Amino acid sequence: MKDNRLKEQVMKDIREALMDKNIIADSEAHITEDNPYNNEDLSVLFAQNFTRRGGVMYYCYNEGDIKIRIEDIQRKHGNVIIGNAAENLTGFLGHLGIDNCATCEANTRYPLGATLCETLIAEQGSILISSNQGLGLTMPTLTDALIVLAFTSQVVANWEAATERLRNFYTEFPEQIMVTNPGSLAQRKNGFKIYLILIEDED
Repeated sequence: MKDNRLKEQVMKDIREALMDKNIIADSEAHITEDNPYNNEDLSVLFAQNFTRRGGVMYYCYNEGDIKIRIEDIQRKHGNVIIGNAAENLTGFLGHLGIDNCATCEANTRYPLGATLCETLIAEQGSILISSNQGLGLTMPTLTDALIVLAFTSQVVANWEAATERLRNFYTEFPEQIMVTNPGSLAQRKNGFKIYLILIEDED
């Protein structure tokens, strides 16, 4: 049985490193009465649709899990430097002891990149990334494979729930958004691979 107190502290550390605290607080109540799914059903549905479209997903409970999975991905790609979409993600990977990471530059190509996301859309197995996440929108053009870090609390049922979440998070809707799944990127980029690190942050 997991020690919930330890889990809560670990997840607090991860969440503070990855995302804005105010956004985190708002994100806890994204399930509405009109949503026919509960949180567990949404995560399972997303996982099924995401992997069916060719994505690789790792489910993680703590920092140790995240570190192991990212290092495994790096090894698969020849221990290359990870190009990161934002400075806070660079800092988080450094915190994990993954030293060979660098903030991505718009004119530099990286064999392997990393970004955060806004939501995971269960019914499509898709990932929504916005212009509020550094170079997240351009990462697919700068990399040959992409690591996406997300929380289970970010999984929503459908497109309508995803856009509602954005409206609740931001006073101004993001200037640009990208919704993609592994299949659509693979078709556009000759086998482009998405690795999703899904971090458990709900009891």
